[in-house]
Amino acid sequence: MDVAVACFSVGNFNSAMSVLAGLSQSSITRLHKLREKVDKNKADHLATLEKQMSPSENFKTYRAALKNALKQHTCVIPFFTLLVKDIHTTCEIKKTKVEGTELINFEKCWELSGHLVEFQKYQSGVCDLQSDGNIQEDILVAKILTEDGMMFSSYEIEEPVTVNDKKRYKAFLEKAPTQRMESFY
Repeated sequence: MDVAVACFSVGNFNSAMSVLAGLSQSSITRLHKLREKVDKNKADHLATLEKQMSPSENFKTYRAALKNALKQHTCVIPFFTLLVKDIHTTCEIKKTKVEGTELINFEKCWELSGHLVEFQKYQSGVCDLQSDGNIQEDILVAKILTEDGMMFSSYEIEEPVTVNDKKRYKAFLEKAPTQRMESFY
């Protein structure tokens, strides 16, 4: 949670959204007892961040935060997936030729150029953030879990409650330990 808030604070919206996506995985959301232990202040920060990055109204709140960040930071990293979606949407919705003619639809060209200029603006930013060797090392050596691996780990942290979770956990335990671990990475 702290990482997502910190990323958002420095204008790294892509990483903030990635952390939020990770926190919304079923293997995390099922950990009710753990969530109850989270500091209320941190939970409030996370809820605020989720509202800022909400997809409602075509990411209206995020887009406003992005514009604001461009005024405050020399380096802004947008939510890249949304930038690509905007370009794709323009390409799909706008016709290349003016309907009924062979004339080029310059409105589409203008809109696409706006997206590309925006992208160039992000590329030209100077990031003066200091890297943290400890964090980099942790990321480089961390094992990447599969969906099954994450779910099994969540069962180890907090017992399964629902019937489906209990069945899934039992199926994990019935696998041979080496087979079970191989399917997790």
